[in-house]
Amino acid sequence: MKTNNYKMKRLILISLMSLISVIVFGQKHNIVNASIALKNSNLLEAKQYIDEAYNNEKTSNEAKMWNYRAKIYLKISQAQYTDTSINLDGDAIFKASEAHIKCLQTNKRGKIIVRKWTSEEDVRNGLMQCALLLFNMGGAAYDVKDYNLALSYYNETLNILPYDNDGILTIKKENVIYNSVFVARALKDAKMAEKFLQKLIDVDFNEPNIYVFMSESMIDQGNTDSALEFLSIGRAKYPSNEFLLNTEINLYIKLNKLKELIVKFTEAIKLDPKNSLMFLNRGTIYDQEGDTENAEKDYMMAIELNPSSFAANYNLGAMYFNAAAETINKANATSNDNTYRKLKKQAEILFAKALPFMEAAHSLDASDENTMISLKQLYYRNGDYAKSEEIKKKLESLK
Repeated sequence: MKTNNYKMKRLILISLMSLISVIVFGQKHNIVNASIALKNSNLLEAKQYIDEAYNNEKTSNEAKMWNYRAKIYLKISQAQYTDTSINLDGDAIFKASEAHIKCLQTNKRGKIIVRKWTSEEDVRNGLMQCALLLFNMGGAAYDVKDYNLALSYYNETLNILPYDNDGILTIKKENVIYNSVFVARALKDAKMAEKFLQKLIDVDFNEPNIYVFMSESMIDQGNTDSALEFLSIGRAKYPSNEFLLNTEINLYIKLNKLKELIVKFTEAIKLDPKNSLMFLNRGTIYDQEGDTENAEKDYMMAIELNPSSFAANYNLGAMYFNAAAETINKANATSNDNTYRKLKKQAEILFAKALPFMEAAHSLDASDENTMISLKQLYYRNGDYAKSEEIKKKLESLK
């Protein structure tokens, strides 16, 4: 009886072991089938078999499974990128990069486990193909304004780059981070942009825009002192870069730092002495500061460089007109007859100076009311009542 029980138990044990062997063999067979389907370029079937092997605990961490999963998902990623009608797996490229990295894991002797099927060089080459594809997909996602997806592609690219031992890739870490800056800016995430930009500044990335972008990021966070500081650093590094200088000038204008602005415009004029706008801008600041002598010089230079500048003609005419009006007020306020006559003569000279520039401004923009108001008064003072009346009628027609 005992003998029969022993035989029965042994038979059951053998059956269980056989069943387990069949199950394990069946799962391993999925890997083999996946490799055959890949060889036959049947990506759908290859994906189905390798997914079954991946999802089964018996084979989910086998080196051979990772080896073929890496190849299959890279092929799927490439196929989907070149043909948008193919849609086997939206996360294929992430699965491909994960599998390739798994394939580079080493055993206790420091050898990569998948070398039995694929050389380490081929695995790394496959991983670099993943990186290149991720980088390109990041750009494509950015172009269609899928910014979060673009960021995930760039982040995964950064995860792969440390494996480029032989410098195969033309993509550099800094280029990926720089692209990520644009994504962060598109997402209006100033803190994220700052993080990426600081990494580029730390490695002295050769791109003037990073200082402009960092300044803008600081402004978005309400830190104007740091915004100015980063622009100053950028200007020191790229002293002839006009974009940096113009950004710095615009920030000084925004902060109403007029004295500093004069210095910045002077630097800009040295870089571009034929830029009428720079003379106009500096002249406007001199004008606001009450330095009419320097304002006059800059307005004149702006007009010489660009006679069609309405602003330069109007500003110079207005400066003369306002100075004349102020001088008339002083004349009217004095009881000294000699002083009165002297001041009145000065005022008439200034009014006469204003007239041609106001006329030029009016010819450039016949609809500007302020110009017409000044012209009406100037013509009247000169005794040219017909022209004064003509301008008056134009003003009334605008109402």
